[in-house]
This record gives sequence, C-alpha cells and structure tokens, in this order.
Amino acid sequence: MKQNVIALIFGGRSTEHAVSLMSARNLHQALISLGHSVHCVGIDRTGVWRYQGRPREFPAEVDTTAPVLTLQPGRSALIHSGPGSASEEIAVDLIFPALHGLYGEDGAIQGLSAMCGIPCVGSGILGSAVSMDKDVTKRLVSAAGIKVAPWIAGYEMHPWSWLLDSLGGEVLFVKPATSGSSIGVARVTCESEYREAYAAARHLDPKVIVEKEIKGREIECGILERRGRAIASLPGEIVPVTGHDFYNYDAKYTAHQPSTLLVPSPVSLTLSMSIQQLSLEVFRCLGLTGLARIDFFLQNNDELILNEVNTLPGFTKASMYPKMFQATGYSLESIVDELVSAVIKVSSEP
Repeated sequence: MKQNVIALIFGGRSTEHAVSLMSARNLHQALISLGHSVHCVGIDRTGVWRYQGRPREFPAEVDTTAPVLTLQPGRSALIHSGPGSASEEIAVDLIFPALHGLYGEDGAIQGLSAMCGIPCVGSGILGSAVSMDKDVTKRLVSAAGIKVAPWIAGYEMHPWSWLLDSLGGEVLFVKPATSGSSIGVARVTCESEYREAYAAARHLDPKVIVEKEIKGREIECGILERRGRAIASLPGEIVPVTGHDFYNYDAKYTAHQPSTLLVPSPVSLTLSMSIQQLSLEVFRCLGLTGLARIDFFLQNNDELILNEVNTLPGFTKASMYPKMFQATGYSLESIVDELVSAVIKVSSEP
C-alpha cells in the first residue's frame, strides 16, 4: 500500500468543534494504522489554523501555541513557520476533513482545497453547500419526489398561530438552517417556547427553519463510494434515551445513559432494501460523493420521510455511520481506506 501524506483537519469555529475532535481522534488512529503519514492541522475556536505536527497520540485539544499554518492557492502544501524561523512547506497528497458544521461541511474547505489543487475527501463544493442548508436540501429532494416534513424557512419570526395553521401540527421543531449535531434544535409546544427557541436558533444562523413534528422511528443509512460505485449500509435505528423528547446533542454525546443504537435496525428485509435505495436516490439527487449519512423518519405505514443529510458524518464512538458499516462488513480502517483510495484515484486521472 502506498503511503500518502495526509492533512487531517479538525476543530474549527463551528458549534461542533468538540465533536470534530472526537471524530478526528478515531480517524487519526485509522489513518496511522493504514500506514499513512498524517499531519494534524487543528483550527482553533477563533478560526486560526495551527500545525500540530505528526503525533502518534492524538492531541486532546487544539494547541493554540502551535505554529500558524496556511494554505495558498496553486500550492499543494501546508505552509508554516515558528517564531523567528523560515517558512516550511509540507507537500501533501490530500486533505481529510474531520470538520463538522460551518466551514467544514458547507463547501468552504472544499473550495479552498480546490483552489490549492489539493484533493479532498468527501463531497465537492456544490453538494456540500446544498446539503448543509436544510432548507435548500428540502427544496431539492422535494422536487425529485422525495417526501419531507412540512416546513417554513426564513429570516424573520412568524406568528405562532399562523405556523400551526400553515404546517398542520400542534408540535413544531425549530432549527438553525445550517447547524449539525442537533445543536440549536428545539421541540416547541407553545408560543413562549417557540419564541425562546427561535431566538436561540437565530443566534446560530440568520435563517431559521420551523417544521412540523413527524412521529416515527428514527432510521439512518450510510453511503460510501467504493471503486466508483455508491453502496448503502444496513440501516440503523435510534431510540432516544428516556427523558429526551428527541435525539438532541445531550442524548448523543453527554447523557449519562446514552440513546440506544440498534444496528442493524429491526426492520424487514424488504423495508431495509427500500431504505437503502431511497438513501442512494437522495445521495445522487444532491450530487454527493465519497460518503454521507441519510436520516429518515419511518412511520407506521412504512412510509419514509427524509429528515436530513450529513455529508461529513461523525466518526466518534457514539456515531452511527461507522457502526452501520461495521454491521455491513466494513471496519473503520476499511472505510477510511476506501475514502482515501477514491480521492487518490480521481486526482491521478487525466
């Protein structure tokens, strides 16, 4: 196996900084075990890129005293310098982003890597951008005939009674349009809760989505491109921990009793195949590449309603994406190997 020089990028300014570090830790271990040369790039909470070196043990936090690092258009290298020292360039074969949320999944780093001429794991600029915005995602998949929850998105707060009439429900969800890991998401049942939730979501994103609550089982499916063909994992199912109305950030990462993850989901073979097929349709509809996690609500009549799409799913110990592919027969190392190999193959084509 060829040893590749890989820039593993993690941290960042988004609200998912801590989740990014958890994902990066596991990805770092997998990349090292595959024999790659891994240079760690930590982005601190202010957005400054810091060169973390080539540690055998992944850092617990971004070292904010480490040398500042830059990328430059047209140069496929990491460029950094220490105090009073000359600049050093490290040629890299590809970027592996372990970034979640803004500046990681929204096309920003994908655009930067393209300008520098450095291949990047995952979807490109367009697919990343449209999938990051839940409103745009819903518009595109709805036009393709894929069902979503009734929603309204915008930049101003609407009257509570008007929302109930328009969306046809008594319980609503309020979400920042571009946040992940359920950060800023709230379930609301009255006007006072709505106003509080809207203000919190608006603090994270100028565009806020309000959608009707869909009652159903929470089903997820992973997509991985392997040798030029997208394959779907066995579906998984989330049973939120008692005391949580939905699978929020606390239920995912901080609850004393974490949510139950059923992998694979106890659904029939026919329904499992339908979930996989619809996941592939969503993947293609949004122009995605590399990997993605597709989330659905499964109703009692076996109807599937798309919840959201994640183009850089988590690789934490609690994350569903690696668990689903492990049940499908892929170890974390094999997933990472496929992602790296696919990027190297595409970059070597004329």
